[in-house]
Amino acid sequence: MLPPQANRKRKSFEAQLTFISLTVSLPLLGLLIWVMVYANISIWLTLIAALVGSLAILVSSYRIYQKTEFQFRTLGNLLDAMIQGDYSLRARSGSNDGALSDLITALNGLAARLSQQRTESVESQFLVRTVINHIDVAIVAITENSTLRFANPAAQKLLQINNDKATSTLMQQLATVQELSSGSHKVMELTLGKEQGRFNVYVQTFREDGQEQKLLFITDVRMLLRSEERKAWQNLVRVISHEINNSLAPIASISQTLSKLVTNSDGAQTGFATPLQHDLEQGLTVINNRALGLKQFVESYQTLAKLPAPKLTICHLQNLIAKCIALFPSHAIITSGKPELTLTADPALLEQVIINLLKNAMEVAPDGQITIDWQQRDSQVRITVTDEGCGIKNTDNLFVPFYSTKKGGSGIGLVLCRQIIEAHGGQIALINRQDTSGCQAIIELPAH
Repeated sequence: MLPPQANRKRKSFEAQLTFISLTVSLPLLGLLIWVMVYANISIWLTLIAALVGSLAILVSSYRIYQKTEFQFRTLGNLLDAMIQGDYSLRARSGSNDGALSDLITALNGLAARLSQQRTESVESQFLVRTVINHIDVAIVAITENSTLRFANPAAQKLLQINNDKATSTLMQQLATVQELSSGSHKVMELTLGKEQGRFNVYVQTFREDGQEQKLLFITDVRMLLRSEERKAWQNLVRVISHEINNSLAPIASISQTLSKLVTNSDGAQTGFATPLQHDLEQGLTVINNRALGLKQFVESYQTLAKLPAPKLTICHLQNLIAKCIALFPSHAIITSGKPELTLTADPALLEQVIINLLKNAMEVAPDGQITIDWQQRDSQVRITVTDEGCGIKNTDNLFVPFYSTKKGGSGIGLVLCRQIIEAHGGQIALINRQDTSGCQAIIELPAH
């Protein structure tokens, strides 16, 4: 059982000050009245003095209570506003308030400082949010329960996060990534969304509400690797071209000279036996033709190193595709797309890509149906060329120079297509059809 004092309602600070004031004033008033009675002063004068003194004490005590309550409520409202996040309120103090004035000044200074810090914090958060939303690095936050906490726009685009099922699939794809320790980074072969390739993954941990969470920074290094690979091929082609051209020129010249020596200007024989002359002429012709063919082969690869920068302009996609289709009048090509769709590109280079894809589609399926479709999705324009061929058997070497599955192919077509598309800030991919046999060439380009 609690003592009686604990059951009593605790007096407010203002009431305590008023009680102290009355405790000091009332005994003094009683002493004054006792002195007046002891000195035989008039009873009426004593009563008047007692009444006036009592009123003065009551008024003074009430003013003390009111003043104290006002100051504390003012300071309380100021602190409550700061707790609620409103730092615009300021308390006013008199010039002669002493310690109270110092307290009010300190609270006003605290409110001003908190307001400044919040402004700086909001500006910093806005800067960080802007960087996160526009950086091309995919940033993903994952809780310790393996649930998605945050994904910036680059991550949403790369990982194709658009529903709960996609999120669940993503957690399975990132299972190996989550095993990396904090502060480590690694280049890994991953399948994220519908993208498969090499990604640089950096892992860092942070705590929120007492729970440890992982922050993943995923960078697509395919473009960087392709750029380095392209530079390596260009350097290789440049060196090989120089050496081969230096050797081919005298070979072609000597073979032509020897061919002329074997045969007179009027076609008469030079004294060699007819079979020997025939074999010699045939051999020299083969040497000359192969030298010229090899020279043309090398010159075709030099286009990889000498591809001009795209001259961007506004292109009407339907008109551009119609020009490409007109080059193949013997084949009915089905088109589907928005007539008014435009994009910013180099029309000559883009036509070269589409023509090459159409030509490949016709070679693999001369009698099959070819469809070309173009659509806009957000800020991306997608062009799809679909054929009914046998599909792709070796996808790893599609964009490798010198590699070709076609008889007499140089292996430069798709490499050049990818180089042109990537120079436009886009990407190209070839995938097998899911509904039937055949292949789809998909081009994605920024609209503007």
